[in-house]
Amino acid sequence: MVLITNTDDDIIKETEKTIGVKFDEIVTAQQAGAYKPSHKGFHLARERLSLPKSEIWHAGFGFKYDIVPATELGYTTVWVNRQGEARPVNVKETFLVGDVQTLVYLMQGIEVSMRE
Repeated sequence: MVLITNTDDDIIKETEKTIGVKFDEIVTAQQAGAYKPSHKGFHLARERLSLPKSEIWHAGFGFKYDIVPATELGYTTVWVNRQGEARPVNVKETFLVGDVQTLVYLMQGIEVSMRE
């Protein structure tokens, strides 16, 4: 699990301590040299993971900053639409969930079906 964030290294170090989640990689805007929706952070994360596009899922709350660029890159996308917002542009996410808990259930279900 990789976090691609529009923040700098110092801020995310403190944030990571408080949220209690251990990420496999964290790519900050500072490291990528650009803020999302630029593709630079997405490319850096893919490079660090050494994964083909077909194995990358990008989940995010921000449609313009997460779903649009990930779709442009050919990734499977999950829009976590917590506020029930209307889709702001004519881009379609792969999956739509209303909260992070549902995202977890989706990922668990995909994992189980892949093992069978």
